[in-house]
Amino acid sequence: MNQHARANDPSPEPLRPAETRPLQPGAPRPATPVGARPPSAPRRANRALLASFVIAVALGVALLGIRYFVPRTVDLVTLAPGFFQPELSGPGVLDATSLANVGASIQGAITRLSVERNDIVAKGDFVAEISALDLKAALASTLASREAAGKAVEAAKFDVARVEATLENARSNLVRQGDLIRSGVTSRSALESAETTAKQAEADLAKAQSELLQAEAQAIAAEANVAASRAQIEKSVIRAPIDGVIVARNLNLGDMASPTNAIVAIADPASIVLSARFDESVISSMAPGQTATIRFGGDDEARYAGKVVRVGREVDQETREFTVDIAPIRLPPNWALGQRGTAVVDLAASEGVIAVPVKSIARREGKAGVWLVRNGRAVWQPVDLGRIGGRRAEVLRGLGPGDRLVTTPVGIYRWMPVARTGAVS
Repeated sequence: MNQHARANDPSPEPLRPAETRPLQPGAPRPATPVGARPPSAPRRANRALLASFVIAVALGVALLGIRYFVPRTVDLVTLAPGFFQPELSGPGVLDATSLANVGASIQGAITRLSVERNDIVAKGDFVAEISALDLKAALASTLASREAAGKAVEAAKFDVARVEATLENARSNLVRQGDLIRSGVTSRSALESAETTAKQAEADLAKAQSELLQAEAQAIAAEANVAASRAQIEKSVIRAPIDGVIVARNLNLGDMASPTNAIVAIADPASIVLSARFDESVISSMAPGQTATIRFGGDDEARYAGKVVRVGREVDQETREFTVDIAPIRLPPNWALGQRGTAVVDLAASEGVIAVPVKSIARREGKAGVWLVRNGRAVWQPVDLGRIGGRRAEVLRGLGPGDRLVTTPVGIYRWMPVARTGAVS
C-alpha cells in the first residue's frame, strides 16, 4: 500500500547533487541547476588583478619619488664676470715663402749629384752637374776665334803705324818741294807730285785706321763669344741659389735634366709658415703680430707658439675662406712642407665677461642652452653664445652673475633634485 501511495503521489522527488564527472575536452559545460551556487574562480581572479594594480601603482610612485624627490650629486660652477681670452681656430698646411725649385737651364744628362733630402746647403754650394761636352767644344772654337781676332788687331795696328810713317814722309817731301818751288830750283810738276803722294798717304791712313777698328770690333765679338760659351758651361754646374734644406729630390744620377724639370727643391726654414684658413666673416679680427698656437697631427700635447705675419687679401670664391700665414717660433723636430696642422689665434682679450665651459653647453631642438640649479632643482636655460676662448665660450644673453651652472649635463633632466655638488667654484 505504501508503494501504491508513493506511486500515486504527485509531488516531485527532492533534488540530488549531480554526479561529479570530469569534463571531457571539447564537451559542452553542463548548465548550472537553478538555485545552485556559482563557482568561486572569478572572485579569486579579481583579487589577483587588484593586487597587481596596487603593486604597479606602488612601483610607479616609488620611481617618481626616486626621480623627483631623491636628491642627486652634480658638479656645479658659480658664474661670475671675469677675464676672457677669445680665439679663432682654423686648419692649415706648412708652406715656405722662400722655396726654390732648382733645375737646369740647359738640357743634358746629370753626370754628378752631390745632395740628398734633408741636406743643409748654403747659397752657392754645388748641387749637380750636367753633361756639357758640346759646350766645351764650342768654347774651344770661340777661344780660337778670339786668338785670331787678336792677331788681326795686331796686324791692323802695324799697318796703321806703317801708313802713318808714309804719310809723315810724304808731308815732309811736300814741304821741301814748296820751299824749292819758291826758290826756283824745282818744277811745278814735282810739287804737284808731292801733293798727290801726301793725299794718297792720308787716304791709306784712313783705310788702315778703319781696318783697325774693324779688327778690334771682331776681337770684342770674339771675347763676347768666349764669355757666352763659358756662361753656358757654367750653366751645366747647378748651385744652390739660397740657404736652406733640401726638401725634395726629383731626379737621380743619369737622368735627363731640362729647364722644365726641377732637380731639387730647397726651402729656407726661417721662411716656413702655417698657411691657415678662416671664414671671411672674421677677417676684421685678424692682424699681423697676433700670438697664436699651432698643433700638428691632432696631438694636443704638441703645441708650438707662433705669430701672425700676414693676412691674405683674397677670399676663395667657393669656400669663402681667406688665408693667414702664421710663423712658428720653433719648428717641430720632424716637419714636412704640406703637413697639416691647426692654428689657434688669440684675439683681443676682454674683462667682465660671463663665460661657461664648452662641455657644459647642450642643445635642445637646435637651441643652445645650459642646465642651472635653482631652488635645489635642475632647470634648462637657453643662451646666446659669442666667441670661443680655449675651453670656454662667451655668453651674450641668458646668464648672469651668481647662476649655478651644471658643468656636466649628461643625464640631467628638468626638475631633477640636487642636494649638493661635487665641485663648486
